[in-house]
Amino acid sequence: MAESENRSEPAPQEKASLGWALSPAFVRRVLFLVGVGVVLLAAWSLIDVLLLVFGAILVAVLLRSLANPIHRLTPLPEGLALLAAGLIIIALLSGAGWLFGATITEQVQELIEELPQSSEELQARLAQIPLADQIATQLQTFDMESARSAAGPIQSILGQVGGFAVTATVAVTNLLVVIFAGIYLAISPLKSRDGLLSLVPAGPREPLRHAMNVSGAVLQRWLLGQFASMATVGVLTGIGVWMIGLPSPVALGLFAAIVAFVPIVGAIVSVIPAVMLALQEGPMMVVWTILVYIIVQQVESNLTYPLIQRKAVDLPPALTLFAVLGFGVLFGPLGVVLAAPLLVVLFVMVKILYIRNTLGEPANVPGE
Repeated sequence: MAESENRSEPAPQEKASLGWALSPAFVRRVLFLVGVGVVLLAAWSLIDVLLLVFGAILVAVLLRSLANPIHRLTPLPEGLALLAAGLIIIALLSGAGWLFGATITEQVQELIEELPQSSEELQARLAQIPLADQIATQLQTFDMESARSAAGPIQSILGQVGGFAVTATVAVTNLLVVIFAGIYLAISPLKSRDGLLSLVPAGPREPLRHAMNVSGAVLQRWLLGQFASMATVGVLTGIGVWMIGLPSPVALGLFAAIVAFVPIVGAIVSVIPAVMLALQEGPMMVVWTILVYIIVQQVESNLTYPLIQRKAVDLPPALTLFAVLGFGVLFGPLGVVLAAPLLVVLFVMVKILYIRNTLGEPANVPGE
């Protein structure tokens, strides 16, 4: 009888194990992990919205980068300085539209008309290139299934970008949402930051606050440098194609400046319409056109870009390229466009929160 009672009653060690397993602390840990999983799943489902939020942050950073010097150098209060920054941007865009609007519109229309309108016309222009017959033969005998499997991420990105081009209305709507949301964020950036940090436990809150502040400062410098670099690429491209006699130099320069926001990939995309135009002028014009774009990119990547970006953050070119490809595959066209600024923020966060605070290793972050 005593033996039966001893068997039915758990040992003290088993009681302790059972009590720990059902303790409130254990339940809280389980619920926390489940909550984290739910949050990550929801974030992945809303990734397009989160990318638009990041775009709004870029707009807010740009407005603040102009408003802060105005507030510091003039007696204007912070709100009026922000309003002045917005008016300056509107004035610059309006002035550029008034000075070059007619020329740009005319040359864009001319560019669209000059580009091949059908596959037959494109093949006729390609036939003017030396060794065109051999190239056409190779293309006809090429295994398309092998090409699809070898294209990998690049094919996926091009397909997604093509789909994005069709939905121009959605793109314009997203742009308006990003602009207005960016204005609201620029009005009260500290309130938005502190509201987000209130969801973080007290322990890592201050290191995360510091990392967010440094990321904002570095991103501000990177944006200003990137816009200066884009302007340089646009001006040099327009001058270069004008000197060799290519049509629509203003439109080609404007297109090169816009796509230069995406590093490396933008330089490749910018040459496509120029080569399409040069095909109708003959093989030598194609050679001169490619040479112009190569010179512009060499000047920008070896002289202009290092001088502009050296005070922001030095991103390795290979890392930037893989970030564009990776974010493009994961997040689509928005991932391609926002890959570089996303990489800037991740680069700073990893240096501060992981290398310095977790590993205890020294990490130099420009702008800190």
